[in-house]
Amino acid sequence: MFIATRAHTPSALQWVSLLTAAFLVLPTGYIVYVALTAAPTVWTRLWSTRIPELLGNTLSLAASVALTTLGLGLSLAWLIVRYEFPGRRLWEWALALPLAMPTYVLAYVYAHLLGMGGPAEQWWQAVLGPDARLLAPQSFLGVTLIMALDTFPFVYLVVRGALLNLNLSFEEVARVCGVSPWTTLWKVTLPLIRPAIAAGLALVVLYVISDFGAVSLLRYQTLTYAVYQQMTSRYDHAAASILSLLLVFMAGIFLIAERWFRQRSRFYQTTGRYR
Repeated sequence: MFIATRAHTPSALQWVSLLTAAFLVLPTGYIVYVALTAAPTVWTRLWSTRIPELLGNTLSLAASVALTTLGLGLSLAWLIVRYEFPGRRLWEWALALPLAMPTYVLAYVYAHLLGMGGPAEQWWQAVLGPDARLLAPQSFLGVTLIMALDTFPFVYLVVRGALLNLNLSFEEVARVCGVSPWTTLWKVTLPLIRPAIAAGLALVVLYVISDFGAVSLLRYQTLTYAVYQQMTSRYDHAAASILSLLLVFMAGIFLIAERWFRQRSRFYQTTGRYR
């Protein structure tokens, strides 16, 4: 016995969704095609001269910025949520404003203020002598500081939301059992907000490895800056595609790691209201 069924035809919305997805995937597909069809000599030249340094610079910058934003964003979120002080409502939203400023603008401002002969260095030398030097914005620590000051709101906003929705009963039970505030923070609170921390750090890492404005202005060699140099100086599209493919591969690894870490740190609460 056969039952006639109506063939399902895609709706207009589904066609639009498919075309949009294809349009978004097209640049990545082009990069993969050009990179995989590049001459072996291009791969050999890049692996022997550029890729190790660029990978080291990019990964070390992403790790240092992530650690800095972790300390800054977590401490500020804790201060805003758990303490009352004058102007707290203002700071609660003002701390998110760096996201509204492009990274290259922030890099330009700090490069002018902290650079050689800048206002900050002139004041520093007037206090400590003409040989005193400030942190150079073009150095590794300088780039880390500038990127961290621009991206810490990713961690701050996500962790703040997690703290606001945290069930305080867990902390209260720990305190009633005689656990110290510091131990409660490390053993109870931080494990509960660990998924939020992982999500915020994933945003920071993806932002850092994809940023071009700040690293190009500060002349710090990362994969994104090298892609731009290959496209504009050497006109080598194959080399640029290979470096871009590494960026896509790195982003995929970070996303998979974040998802795995978040699934292992999943918790369920009886209530999500902060009181």
